[in-house]
Amino acid sequence: MHTFFAKKTEDIDYSLQEFLSLAYTNNIRILNTLVSTSKVCYPKYFIGTGKALELKKMVKDSSVSIVLFNCILFPHQERNLTFLLQCKIIDRNQLILSIFAKHARTYEGKLQVRLAQLRYLNSRLVHEWSHLERQRGGIGLRGGSGEMQLENDRRLLRKEIIRILLRLKKIENQREQSRRHRLKIGIPTISLVGYTNAGKSTLFNLLTKSNIYTEQKLFSTLDPTCRRVVYGNNSNILLIDTVGFIQDLPKDLIPAFKTTLQETIESTLLLHIVDVTNSRFEQHIDSVSCILNSINAHNIQTLLVMNKIDQLPQITPRIDRDYNERPIRVWISSKEDVGIYLLMQALSELLSDKIVSYCLRIPISSNLFQKLCKSQVVQEFGIENSSFVRIKICVSSVYWQRLLKKNKFLTNYIIESI
Repeated sequence: MHTFFAKKTEDIDYSLQEFLSLAYTNNIRILNTLVSTSKVCYPKYFIGTGKALELKKMVKDSSVSIVLFNCILFPHQERNLTFLLQCKIIDRNQLILSIFAKHARTYEGKLQVRLAQLRYLNSRLVHEWSHLERQRGGIGLRGGSGEMQLENDRRLLRKEIIRILLRLKKIENQREQSRRHRLKIGIPTISLVGYTNAGKSTLFNLLTKSNIYTEQKLFSTLDPTCRRVVYGNNSNILLIDTVGFIQDLPKDLIPAFKTTLQETIESTLLLHIVDVTNSRFEQHIDSVSCILNSINAHNIQTLLVMNKIDQLPQITPRIDRDYNERPIRVWISSKEDVGIYLLMQALSELLSDKIVSYCLRIPISSNLFQKLCKSQVVQEFGIENSSFVRIKICVSSVYWQRLLKKNKFLTNYIIESI
């Protein structure tokens, strides 16, 4: 596909590179580029008339069928550009939505992307069916003018949006039940957040012994995944891999991914994964922080994970602490499994007041033993004889206090605190 784009940005080189990555992820080959450095946003074409005519000549000379704009176009601007250039116009929002549609694999993910696409399309319906605008209804020559095709399409879009919202509501209810169960037994949840392609899924696979899809492309992982951490004594922690963020993320995507982002909002701890090899990683941190603020997740305790240090030989694995000696940053390489022990040490410190571990000796016939097994808090167990079993549990401090209150003889079963 022969394609080129026009763009408008203060930092041309970096924005251009990121936009090229978006096009590459969408399997689009860039043929040529046209840069507009004007600080004025023109109402008709977004770019000035002179640039628009220059772009028209490039389109005609190159015989391209698609023009990409590294900006968000208003519907009338897209319509004017389509009429002027006589080709398909795709802005930054459409390009990102297209990538999300390709990478959504689960039923929920596909519904969320479809919802965002329909909301985006709803604002861009134009009068393309003028020959149907004055159909007459009624019998014979009586009756008013018929319904415009535009109105009919908007009604169909609204119906489809409502259907998708109802389906997502059912999924949200299911997730809410799972969250209530986790809160009841007090399992800490950690969400991985960060800029797209920062290495979240690679770290997720490493800590959970999973094999979710990873690739060196933007938004290679879209669907949320929840797994139990498999690392030392920290196996009673749930890790959630979330969608990556990017600058100028389409606004329709944030409400569409409400059920996914809800997991982030209700997490015990956020691991903010940062690609330190990117020269703009500080800007990426700010972009992610802005999105977290928009979903009211900025008050959740956050640990910065500076990833990919294997590509920077001068940096060694370490933990950076604040004036209270609490971990605030960990320098690791998830791909090369470097510094992971430091990450787990930091997690243990940050969750120390939320998790307790005990070795218990409990009668096999007791309801408490069955309840603990059902709650999935038993890490190890061994049968001593026909009457007693020795178990090792890892639970939240809140859940432990609840157990003590409901089971008066629980303290008699404690062998040691771990």
